[in-house]
Amino acid sequence: MNRWMVLDGPVDTLWIESMNSVLDDNKLLTLNNGDRIALTPNVRLLFEVENLAVASPATVSRAGMIYMDIEELGYRPYLEMWILEKKHAFGEDYGESLSNWVIKYLEKVIKVKRVECTEMVTTSECACIRALTNLYDALVINIKQGEEENRGDFLFYIEKWFVFCLIWSVGATVDE
Repeated sequence: MNRWMVLDGPVDTLWIESMNSVLDDNKLLTLNNGDRIALTPNVRLLFEVENLAVASPATVSRAGMIYMDIEELGYRPYLEMWILEKKHAFGEDYGESLSNWVIKYLEKVIKVKRVECTEMVTTSECACIRALTNLYDALVINIKQGEEENRGDFLFYIEKWFVFCLIWSVGATVDE
């Protein structure tokens, strides 16, 4: 059975130097106090790094890291995972409603923002989408699912929250 150790966040110059010995064939972790910990062959390391600003090419190649810029990837993978997460939490129809609202509102608002609006502070689409999902999650954190006969009213009400969050996230940086 394999064991996984997930390391996330930015690559820090101090800890990545300690990790170099682990990334070699001997899999020996040397701590700052001089102690050494040998990792067993069934231990796997997974790096989910914020950026590679201070990582050396040797570290990147040793760890087998692949860097994907968020701007090249776009906001769709993030949004799809967020909708999938909500679908599991509140039901299939809730996830479908979120997908429909994205098509109905989000894509049009982003297009209008890009073409017809002036931003006071320039933001990326990905940052706006993260703001949208964070604000929406903050509003619906204590949501109570409606009774089955009130499900349509429940989704209608939640749609209004989605639009509110859309205005105050994606549209928050544009001028009048």
